[in-house]
Amino acid sequence: MSTAMAEEKKVRTIAEEEQEFIQEFNELEDWLIQYQALLELTSDMEKLYETERTEENRIHSCQAKLWLVLGYENGKISVRADSESLIVKGIVGVITALFHHRTPEEVRRADITFMDKTDIARQISTDRYKGMQLIIRKIKKFADSCE
Repeated sequence: MSTAMAEEKKVRTIAEEEQEFIQEFNELEDWLIQYQALLELTSDMEKLYETERTEENRIHSCQAKLWLVLGYENGKISVRADSESLIVKGIVGVITALFHHRTPEEVRRADITFMDKTDIARQISTDRYKGMQLIIRKIKKFADSCE
């Protein structure tokens, strides 16, 4: 197998995925275009079943209704989420994409900074920002309980 093919099959790290998102997001012209890009990300998210929209899965510290479903199977963490707020759903879509199908060790080591390295942190309320940080901490705490 050629080196190029080996690199193509290489699974990218969370940091590499996040850096690509930051770079591409920051290349967009203005906040409205960035906002639209976040909304487009929501179409790639795995849907939650109505039976998963429970109080147990709800994140209560968020302004908008937000549900987070975490699982662990075959050494990988699954992360699925949904929100009634499109902007929250878009940001959570980035978070879930970064953490979904990763090992607990990868999740524990990840330092997620995309909100601070883009306009997202400046464009959302402090409460929403704190809510997104809570989601990241909750996923990392779940990773600590796996294995």
